[in-house]
Amino acid sequence: MRGQSPLAPEQAAAGAWARLTQLSSFEFTLSFHTDAPFPIEVRFSGTRELPDREVWSGSMRRRTEVSRVELRAEGSDQYEKEGSNWRRTMRGIETRVLEQGEGAFRGRSLDFIGTEHGRYMYHFNADLPILDPTRTRRLAGIMEVDPHSGLPVRLYCSDSTGAAEWELRLGRFNRTGAVLVPYQPAMTVEARPPRTLSRAGFGRAVGILKQRLAKLGWDYRLRRTGRVLILLLGQPKSRRQAELLFSRGSVEVWQGRWSVGEPRDSAAAVEVGGDAARRVVLVRLLGSDEQLGGTVSAQAPLAAGLEVSVALPDTGGPAVLVVDGRAFSAARPDRDGKLLFFDIGSEDDVRAIAALATCDAMPASFDVKIRP
Repeated sequence: MRGQSPLAPEQAAAGAWARLTQLSSFEFTLSFHTDAPFPIEVRFSGTRELPDREVWSGSMRRRTEVSRVELRAEGSDQYEKEGSNWRRTMRGIETRVLEQGEGAFRGRSLDFIGTEHGRYMYHFNADLPILDPTRTRRLAGIMEVDPHSGLPVRLYCSDSTGAAEWELRLGRFNRTGAVLVPYQPAMTVEARPPRTLSRAGFGRAVGILKQRLAKLGWDYRLRRTGRVLILLLGQPKSRRQAELLFSRGSVEVWQGRWSVGEPRDSAAAVEVGGDAARRVVLVRLLGSDEQLGGTVSAQAPLAAGLEVSVALPDTGGPAVLVVDGRAFSAARPDRDGKLLFFDIGSEDDVRAIAALATCDAMPASFDVKIRP
């Protein structure tokens, strides 16, 4: 910061790049040209924002062909603009400005050579394969550091002839705008309540939905259009998982008794898992939602179960897992006394039910439509 005493040259050099990584944002320009193995020239400007969002805009000339390049990056994803669309790929070094800059001098000594235009100047022997892929050139580097903030403001590398040059300029520290990254969903879900909800009820439903998504750890974007919620998911999910997510989500465990000799149309008995041969009468509620402490027990890929922490009285009857009035599964405690419900779907299905059990029920369920 201006107004504070300048750092000593050795202090500024020792922590320059580490200080840069701690900034909330900064802008940069990166340019380079070389004639080997063929003529190439690149010019980019961009912005970096914590934790690791970056935008890159510029051009690339290879021999005589010039192309415009637009890149965005966040986390492990990188987006390249193709026409009016964005193509998502795995993120590479080309959208990691900190790694590119540090790579020029990593492992090299920074030798203080003086002060020019109010900046500390440091010399280093540069290592830039992009300029010298055959490692036959000797590249010299200069780092310029602001003595007051201790932040690097310029890196410059070149060979002795100027046929290969590379420059990174840094500025507008903590003063940039937000970096907007495109989102290419793998799946889109439209959800609409079957009955009109009040504004407060709709808002409560959205809040609970976000809690469930946070519990599941799904990569998503959510927006509202009138009475319709549009959920964009970064990974494909099954229709059943989407329906569970938007269900009312009342999860209960009941003490039950098997229905024997009762008429099939008896209102007292319910089918377990949709199996007409397995009918049970719900006798007493043992616990619901957060009382259940529902966790996923994935003993094998095809044998995921929901473990709950309620105790089943020793009456000979089963415990019954009920979700929104439907009996999903019946179980007895295992030899360790654990109550595990199996045969309710894949591991992701079980995780969805566990998420429902740790959040409040919605004011209403939503009708779901899957869009490609």
